[in-house]
Amino acid sequence: MRFKLWQRIFLSILVPTLITVAVFIYQIDKFKLIFQQIMLMEAADDISMTLIELRRYEKNILLFHEDLNTILFYENLKHLKREVQSIEMVIVGAIGKDDYAELQKKLSAYEDEANHLIEDTSDKTAIIKNMRVLARNIEAILYDFKIQERQKIEVSIYEIKHYLIVSILFLITVTSMTGYLLSKKVITVIKKMEKSFEKLSKGEFKKIYDIEAPEEITALIDVYNHTIERLKAYKAELDKTLKSLEEANRELIEKQETLVESKKAAAMRLITSEIAHEINNPLSSATLMLGMFYEEIDGADPKKEDIRFILMEINRCQDVIRKLTDYARKEPLNMTDVNIVRLIKEVSDSVLRQNVGKAVGLTTSISDVPQVISMDRSLIYNALFNILSNAFEASPPGAGVEIRASAEDAYAVITISDAGEGIPEEHIGRIFEPFFTTKKEFGGSGLGLPITKKIIESHHGLITVSSSSETGTVFKIKLPIGLTVEDTDLTKIMGTEL
Repeated sequence: MRFKLWQRIFLSILVPTLITVAVFIYQIDKFKLIFQQIMLMEAADDISMTLIELRRYEKNILLFHEDLNTILFYENLKHLKREVQSIEMVIVGAIGKDDYAELQKKLSAYEDEANHLIEDTSDKTAIIKNMRVLARNIEAILYDFKIQERQKIEVSIYEIKHYLIVSILFLITVTSMTGYLLSKKVITVIKKMEKSFEKLSKGEFKKIYDIEAPEEITALIDVYNHTIERLKAYKAELDKTLKSLEEANRELIEKQETLVESKKAAAMRLITSEIAHEINNPLSSATLMLGMFYEEIDGADPKKEDIRFILMEINRCQDVIRKLTDYARKEPLNMTDVNIVRLIKEVSDSVLRQNVGKAVGLTTSISDVPQVISMDRSLIYNALFNILSNAFEASPPGAGVEIRASAEDAYAVITISDAGEGIPEEHIGRIFEPFFTTKKEFGGSGLGLPITKKIIESHHGLITVSSSSETGTVFKIKLPIGLTVEDTDLTKIMGTEL
């Protein structure tokens, strides 16, 4: 049976209190006994006083021979015998039956000697001597009785003091121990709850088990464990909701980015068409006229070198316009079955020939890639060529570039990694933005990677980049293996078509 906390406290106080009260009640009986013993002591004192009175009247009889003294002597003698008779049982218990009989015998002998003293007119010396001896014997017996009773009273008082001290110490000890044990159990439970709350603050939902405690505490623990269970369920539901919100937010961000890209593409198409219309024709005319002048001017004329420089700059402008046109054009994909291994080899050969004077090696690793994948061959060729060329440009002499191809789920994965200095962290999020470039002094237009990204995404693929100053830069391209022409029609809706 499990007691409640108030019941345990009540019992812890009640039981030692009842024991102490019982001891006190027992001591009250002791007090009664002491009172009786005191009364007996008073009775013994009365007997002694009566005996003294007898001795006084005894002397008066010898000295004055008055009848009044004789009458008072016999009255006190009767009174003495009655008092001794009234405490017979106590005297017998104190001095023994034989001594009590001896006391009665001496009282009778004392009375006989007193009769002889009163009636006999001869020499009374022997009678008086016998009476004195008998009186002293009686006094000695009464004195022993009073001594024994006094000792009993002292023993009773000592026992009362002893039991009272023991009972008080028992009450204090039991109450203290019970209070300590109860408080220890309560404090133990509180500490366990404190540790559980600490774990709860850290996101750990731990119940409290194996608690030996009063009913109120166990009820509190049950409520706490039930609350922990509900909090755990609420947290799981909250995490599920947060995960759904994160997915929804990610989808929303992706759609927003797609919409922004679509708007950018529309704006770029508009700008490009205007640029191509307004600039391209004048540049072509200027190129034609300058070319004619270049041919007519003598080779020794220093102006010929200036015209050649102008022609190079015009060609660079036309190249930028052509890239803008490529980035913004809306031509559909020309999907054909392409051998991806052969395509990678052709791109690698072209880049190696382009960088023949640079001491950078190329390592190719191809495994488990389907022989034929549906794609726009020229666009994918341009995308791979662009990334591989950038890898060669970023790699220092003596380093190496690696291109790997493998299959992952329903995608062909092409990874191009270099051993360069890496892309700064503040730039890596902007490398696919149009016109963003860190190579303006080398003639970079900032359109190569945006066009590459658009080509990959038009094939429902994905391009990602990771970079470190220690390991270089890694571009990963994922192209779907089962892409068809009908699938590419979706790009028109998303605004990513070329």
